[in-house]
Amino acid sequence: MTHSDPQPSRKPRRRGLALPFVLAALVCIAWSVGWFYLRNETVKRLDATSAQLKAEGYDLSWTRRDVTGFPFRLDVRLENARVAEPTGWAVRAPQLKGEAMIYGIGHWIIVAPAGVVLTRPEKGDVTITGQALRASLAGFDQYPPRISVEGAKLVFTTAADVEPFPISSTESMQLHLRSGPEDQGAILFKADGAKVAFTGLLGRIAQDRTASLYWDSRLAKVSALRGDNWTDAVRDWTAAGGAITVESGKLTAGDALIEARSGALTVDSLGRLQGALDVTVREKPTPGEAITDARSAVAAVAAAAGKDPTLSATLLFQDGRTRLGPFDTGPSPMVYVPR
Repeated sequence: MTHSDPQPSRKPRRRGLALPFVLAALVCIAWSVGWFYLRNETVKRLDATSAQLKAEGYDLSWTRRDVTGFPFRLDVRLENARVAEPTGWAVRAPQLKGEAMIYGIGHWIIVAPAGVVLTRPEKGDVTITGQALRASLAGFDQYPPRISVEGAKLVFTTAADVEPFPISSTESMQLHLRSGPEDQGAILFKADGAKVAFTGLLGRIAQDRTASLYWDSRLAKVSALRGDNWTDAVRDWTAAGGAITVESGKLTAGDALIEARSGALTVDSLGRLQGALDVTVREKPTPGEAITDARSAVAAVAAAAGKDPTLSATLLFQDGRTRLGPFDTGPSPMVYVPR
């Protein structure tokens, strides 16, 4: 009999152990290259958009720009950012921060931590500050794109010699713009806990009370709302048959209420709204107040009878004026300042 020594064991192959680490390294390198590519594309598009807008009479500018966020986000920080159109409307922000995830580069969240300044043609600047002010931008392949603006505890301030803004403060505010079928656009505006400085009928309803605002409407022929400036865009839209269909509108201030249930509006050649709305008005009269129009008359009679002082009527915008039945309640709202 012979004795056979056992075969020596083979050394384990280390290729299989190293392969996952190699793949992970390749993925990290590819991801890093992709992030820097997207960063450079973002910078190029910002510069190209700024140059194109300036060539068309608009302005998109800033004094400093930083693009960070590696590895999962793109964070764009602009100092002294400004967006303006030729007729004078402009928005400025001392600081503007934008963020998009790498896997969702078409959806941006914009934050203005130091507030913004809104410039109104011939009416001056409005400084808007608050606890929070942010916007969401997406759907750039649609017209209009999906835009949402939200604010908390906002304050709207103007200089002493400047026309006040219709809203002086609000606890919360939302503005949403969406595209829809058949060349439509939708606008939804909400504000709660608002202090307002309206004139005419809305001013009488609100007075000095805290108000809630709600406006839901549809825009027809929205693709025609384009132009070299806001005035030309609205005029082209109107000429193409553009109109605003009011789904619902409401101003509530204490026990007072004005509610628009339906109606269609257009813009006249002087930039003011024209058309008619079916409305409900509820207003309790102030003791000792003179009865000067249909609203106060209905309110006084209803109050004397112990009933709800509610009036259903047609609110008419015509010839630059606003009328509730036969009574003139003030100028019609202005959409643009004619040049």
